[in-house]
Amino acid sequence: MRVLYWPCLLAAAAFLVWAHTHTDEIPVVLGFVLIAGGILGAAFPKPFAVTVLVLGAALFCAETLVHFGVLRAPYPPSAGLPWVALVGYVPAILGVGVGAGLRRFGSA
Repeated sequence: MRVLYWPCLLAAAAFLVWAHTHTDEIPVVLGFVLIAGGILGAAFPKPFAVTVLVLGAALFCAETLVHFGVLRAPYPPSAGLPWVALVGYVPAILGVGVGAGLRRFGSA
């Protein structure tokens, strides 16, 4: 099961970057972070911190790449570094926490 963790985590992060650069609806993207975190937390409950760090940073990385012109988005880039995009850690923590909690308490 550990062999599947990294490909699944990187695929989820890539999906979040893609979703964030293809819509200007922030609640939709934050919902995707919550759902992806819940699924990964339920499937892989042990690497909680790594999952939260990668999923939460995906939005900040996408915003930074849009700011520097590497990626295109349907919204104008921010004036400076997009520190507000770090709010993506909130649904990442909630999603992974709920998913891991359901997995751990469901198997008890």
